Amino acid sequence: MKKSFICLFLLLLSISIFAQNNEHSDRKHTLTIGSGLPIVQKSMLQFEHSLGSNWAMGENLAYHWGLLGATQVWSGPKLELFGRYYFKDQTIKYGGNWFAQAKGGVAYLTNPLASVTGFDEDMELQIIDTSGNTVYAVNSNNERIKIFENGNNWISAGGGVAIGYKNITCKGWVWEAFIGYHYWSSPNYFTKDFEEWVEDPQNEYTDDIGTNITIDDIEDGTDYLWKLTYGFPVDLQFKVGKILNW
Repeated sequence: MKKSFICLFLLLLSISIFAQNNEHSDRKHTLTIGSGLPIVQKSMLQFEHSLGSNWAMGENLAYHWGLLGATQVWSGPKLELFGRYYFKDQTIKYGGNWFAQAKGGVAYLTNPLASVTGFDEDMELQIIDTSGNTVYAVNSNNERIKIFENGNNWISAGGGVAIGYKNITCKGWVWEAFIGYHYWSSPNYFTKDFEEWVEDPQNEYTDDIGTNITIDDIEDGTDYLWKLTYGFPVDLQFKVGKILNW
Protein backbone atom coordinates (compact mmCIF):
# COMPACT_ATOMS: atom_id res chain seq x y z
CA MET A 1 0.00 0.00 0.00
CA LYS A 2 2.82 2.37 0.96
CA LYS A 3 4.68 1.60 -2.28
CA SER A 4 1.51 2.17 -4.29
CA PHE A 5 0.99 5.54 -2.61
CA ILE A 6 4.60 6.58 -3.31
CA CYS A 7 4.30 5.52 -6.97
CA LEU A 8 1.02 7.41 -7.33
CA PHE A 9 2.56 10.50 -5.68
CA LEU A 10 5.58 10.41 -8.01
CA LEU A 11 3.32 9.97 -11.03
CA LEU A 12 1.15 12.93 -10.05
CA LEU A 13 4.26 15.00 -9.35
CA SER A 14 5.80 14.21 -12.73
CA ILE A 15 2.51 15.05 -14.49
CA SER A 16 2.37 18.34 -12.60
CA ILE A 17 5.97 19.21 -13.51
CA PHE A 18 5.37 18.28 -17.17
CA ALA A 19 2.22 20.40 -17.28
CA GLN A 20 4.03 23.38 -15.79
CA ASN A 21 6.87 22.86 -18.27
CA ASN A 22 4.37 22.91 -21.13
CA GLU A 23 2.48 25.95 -19.88
CA HIS A 24 5.23 28.16 -18.51
CA SER A 25 8.50 26.94 -20.00
CA ASP A 26 11.16 29.17 -21.48
CA ARG A 27 10.94 29.70 -25.21
CA LYS A 28 13.74 27.30 -26.11
CA HIS A 29 12.18 25.95 -29.30
CA THR A 30 9.01 26.74 -31.19
CA LEU A 31 7.35 25.04 -34.15
CA THR A 32 4.95 26.98 -36.35
CA ILE A 33 3.11 26.33 -39.62
CA GLY A 34 1.74 28.72 -42.21
CA SER A 35 0.48 29.02 -45.74
CA GLY A 36 0.84 31.47 -48.60
CA LEU A 37 -1.73 33.62 -50.36
CA PRO A 38 -4.09 32.04 -52.95
CA ILE A 39 -2.04 33.30 -55.92
CA VAL A 40 1.30 32.10 -54.54
CA GLN A 41 0.29 28.83 -52.91
CA LYS A 42 2.80 27.38 -50.45
CA SER A 43 3.01 25.48 -47.18
CA MET A 44 5.52 26.46 -44.48
CA LEU A 45 7.06 24.71 -41.48
CA GLN A 46 9.20 26.91 -39.22
CA PHE A 47 11.57 25.97 -36.38
CA GLU A 48 12.89 28.66 -34.04
CA HIS A 49 15.59 28.28 -31.38
CA SER A 50 16.25 30.71 -28.54
CA LEU A 51 19.82 32.00 -28.19
CA GLY A 52 19.28 33.83 -24.93
CA SER A 53 17.16 36.66 -23.65
CA ASN A 54 16.80 38.63 -26.90
CA TRP A 55 18.23 36.63 -29.81
CA ALA A 56 16.90 33.66 -31.77
CA MET A 57 17.60 31.83 -34.99
CA GLY A 58 15.64 29.39 -37.07
CA GLU A 59 14.80 27.60 -40.28
CA ASN A 60 11.74 28.04 -42.45
CA LEU A 61 10.96 25.16 -44.81
CA ALA A 62 8.47 25.90 -47.56
CA TYR A 63 7.06 24.16 -50.59
CA HIS A 64 5.61 26.21 -53.42
CA TRP A 65 2.72 24.50 -55.18
CA GLY A 66 3.01 26.61 -58.34
CA LEU A 67 1.41 29.84 -59.48
CA LEU A 68 -2.36 29.40 -59.06
CA GLY A 69 -1.68 25.71 -58.47
CA ALA A 70 0.09 25.14 -61.82
CA THR A 71 2.98 22.87 -60.81
CA GLN A 72 5.04 23.65 -63.92
CA VAL A 73 5.10 27.37 -62.99
CA TRP A 74 7.68 27.86 -60.22
CA SER A 75 6.82 24.97 -57.93
CA GLY A 76 9.34 23.39 -55.60
CA PRO A 77 11.04 23.57 -52.17
CA LYS A 78 12.51 26.63 -50.47
CA LEU A 79 14.82 26.84 -47.44
CA GLU A 80 15.26 30.06 -45.45
CA LEU A 81 17.58 30.68 -42.49
CA PHE A 82 16.69 33.63 -40.27
CA GLY A 83 17.84 35.51 -37.22
CA ARG A 84 15.68 37.54 -34.86
CA TYR A 85 16.15 40.20 -32.23
CA TYR A 86 13.34 40.52 -29.67
CA PHE A 87 12.87 43.97 -28.17
CA LYS A 88 12.30 42.58 -24.69
CA ASP A 89 13.37 39.48 -22.80
CA GLN A 90 11.90 36.50 -24.67
CA THR A 91 12.35 34.18 -21.69
CA ILE A 92 9.23 35.74 -20.16
CA LYS A 93 6.93 32.77 -19.81
CA TYR A 94 4.11 34.05 -21.98
CA GLY A 95 2.84 37.22 -23.61
CA GLY A 96 3.64 39.30 -26.67
CA ASN A 97 6.93 40.57 -28.03
CA TRP A 98 7.98 42.63 -31.05
CA PHE A 99 10.96 41.47 -33.10
CA ALA A 100 13.18 42.44 -36.03
CA GLN A 101 14.17 39.73 -38.49
CA ALA A 102 16.71 39.16 -41.27
CA LYS A 103 16.72 36.09 -43.51
CA GLY A 104 18.37 34.49 -46.52
CA GLY A 105 17.77 31.33 -48.50
CA VAL A 106 17.43 29.40 -51.75
CA ALA A 107 14.57 27.87 -53.73
CA TYR A 108 14.64 25.09 -56.34
CA LEU A 109 11.77 25.82 -58.72
CA THR A 110 10.39 24.45 -61.96
CA ASN A 111 10.96 26.24 -65.26
CA PRO A 112 7.55 27.11 -66.78
CA LEU A 113 8.96 27.29 -70.31
CA ALA A 114 10.34 23.75 -70.15
CA SER A 115 6.88 22.38 -70.98
CA VAL A 116 6.67 24.31 -74.26
CA THR A 117 6.56 22.04 -77.30
CA GLY A 118 9.04 22.27 -80.17
CA PHE A 119 12.14 20.94 -78.40
CA ASP A 120 13.86 17.58 -78.51
CA GLU A 121 14.65 15.51 -75.42
CA ASP A 122 17.90 17.43 -74.89
CA MET A 123 16.01 20.76 -74.84
CA GLU A 124 17.60 21.90 -78.11
CA LEU A 125 15.52 24.04 -80.41
CA GLN A 126 14.34 22.46 -83.64
CA ILE A 127 14.60 25.08 -86.38
CA ILE A 128 12.91 25.21 -89.78
CA ASP A 129 15.13 27.20 -92.12
CA THR A 130 13.86 29.29 -95.04
CA SER A 131 14.14 26.28 -97.37
CA GLY A 132 11.87 24.18 -95.16
CA ASN A 133 14.63 21.95 -93.78
CA THR A 134 14.83 20.98 -90.10
CA VAL A 135 18.13 22.10 -88.61
CA TYR A 136 19.59 22.79 -85.19
CA ALA A 137 21.08 26.03 -83.98
CA VAL A 138 24.82 25.63 -83.39
CA ASN A 139 27.49 27.81 -81.82
CA SER A 140 30.89 28.79 -83.20
CA ASN A 141 32.26 25.35 -82.26
CA ASN A 142 29.50 23.66 -84.28
CA GLU A 143 27.91 22.39 -81.05
CA ARG A 144 24.15 22.29 -80.68
CA ILE A 145 22.84 25.21 -78.68
CA LYS A 146 20.68 24.44 -75.67
CA ILE A 147 17.83 26.85 -75.20
CA PHE A 148 17.43 26.77 -71.40
CA GLU A 149 20.15 27.79 -68.99
CA ASN A 150 18.84 25.57 -66.20
CA GLY A 151 16.79 22.90 -67.95
CA ASN A 152 13.60 21.89 -66.18
CA ASN A 153 14.53 23.54 -62.87
CA TRP A 154 16.51 26.55 -61.69
CA ILE A 155 17.71 28.00 -58.39
CA SER A 156 16.51 31.31 -56.96
CA ALA A 157 18.40 32.97 -54.10
CA GLY A 158 17.33 35.85 -51.94
CA GLY A 159 16.58 37.25 -48.53
CA GLY A 160 14.90 40.07 -46.68
CA VAL A 161 14.22 42.04 -43.52
CA ALA A 162 11.01 42.36 -41.55
CA ILE A 163 9.36 43.61 -38.37
CA GLY A 164 6.93 41.35 -36.57
CA TYR A 165 4.96 40.47 -33.44
CA LYS A 166 4.88 37.14 -31.64
CA ASN A 167 2.45 36.14 -28.91
CA ILE A 168 2.64 33.03 -26.72
CA THR A 169 -0.32 31.96 -24.60
CA CYS A 170 -0.08 30.46 -21.13
CA LYS A 171 -0.65 27.04 -22.71
CA GLY A 172 2.30 27.47 -25.04
CA TRP A 173 0.45 28.27 -28.27
CA VAL A 174 2.32 30.58 -30.63
CA TRP A 175 0.81 33.23 -32.89
CA GLU A 176 3.06 35.39 -35.01
CA ALA A 177 2.93 37.75 -37.98
CA PHE A 178 5.45 39.95 -39.74
CA ILE A 179 5.71 42.32 -42.67
CA GLY A 180 8.83 43.41 -44.48
CA TYR A 181 10.82 43.57 -47.69
CA HIS A 182 12.35 40.61 -49.51
CA TYR A 183 14.08 39.97 -52.82
CA TRP A 184 14.38 36.71 -54.78
CA SER A 185 16.41 36.46 -57.96
CA SER A 186 14.29 36.08 -61.08
CA PRO A 187 14.79 33.25 -63.58
CA ASN A 188 17.50 33.37 -66.21
CA TYR A 189 15.81 31.10 -68.71
CA PHE A 190 17.91 31.21 -71.86
CA THR A 191 21.54 30.39 -72.49
CA LYS A 192 23.84 33.13 -73.73
CA ASP A 193 24.60 31.13 -76.90
CA PHE A 194 20.90 30.86 -77.72
CA GLU A 195 20.26 34.56 -77.15
CA GLU A 196 23.16 35.50 -79.38
CA TRP A 197 22.02 33.07 -82.09
CA VAL A 198 18.49 34.46 -82.15
CA GLU A 199 19.69 38.07 -82.19
CA ASP A 200 22.11 37.43 -85.08
CA PRO A 201 20.42 38.87 -88.23
CA GLN A 202 22.19 36.26 -90.40
CA ASN A 203 20.09 33.47 -88.84
CA GLU A 204 16.83 33.49 -90.77
CA TYR A 205 14.33 30.94 -89.54
CA THR A 206 10.80 30.18 -88.49
CA ASP A 207 10.07 27.95 -85.52
CA ASP A 208 7.98 24.82 -85.71
CA ILE A 209 5.24 26.09 -83.39
CA GLY A 210 4.27 28.83 -85.81
CA THR A 211 5.43 31.99 -84.04
CA ASN A 212 8.56 34.06 -84.26
CA ILE A 213 10.73 33.82 -81.17
CA THR A 214 11.39 37.12 -79.44
CA ILE A 215 13.67 36.45 -76.51
CA ASP A 216 13.37 39.91 -75.00
CA ASP A 217 9.55 39.72 -75.02
CA ILE A 218 9.55 36.33 -73.33
CA GLU A 219 12.02 37.36 -70.67
CA ASP A 220 10.28 40.69 -70.04
CA GLY A 221 6.92 38.97 -69.74
CA THR A 222 8.07 36.27 -67.35
CA ASP A 223 10.06 38.79 -65.28
CA TYR A 224 6.98 41.00 -64.99
CA LEU A 225 4.87 38.03 -63.86
CA TRP A 226 7.60 37.02 -61.39
CA LYS A 227 7.76 40.49 -59.84
CA LEU A 228 3.98 40.56 -59.36
CA THR A 229 3.88 37.15 -57.66
CA TYR A 230 6.86 35.25 -56.25
CA GLY A 231 9.21 38.20 -56.50
CA PHE A 232 6.75 40.74 -55.08
CA PRO A 233 8.86 42.77 -52.64
CA VAL A 234 6.32 42.86 -49.76
CA ASP A 235 6.82 39.89 -47.42
CA LEU A 236 3.68 39.28 -45.33
CA GLN A 237 3.32 36.08 -43.30
CA PHE A 238 1.09 34.66 -40.57
CA LYS A 239 1.91 31.53 -38.59
CA VAL A 240 0.50 29.50 -35.69
CA GLY A 241 2.35 26.88 -33.65
CA LYS A 242 3.48 25.51 -30.30
CA ILE A 243 6.42 25.68 -27.92
CA LEU A 244 8.53 22.51 -28.00
CA ASN A 245 10.18 21.36 -24.80
CA TRP A 246 13.20 19.41 -25.97
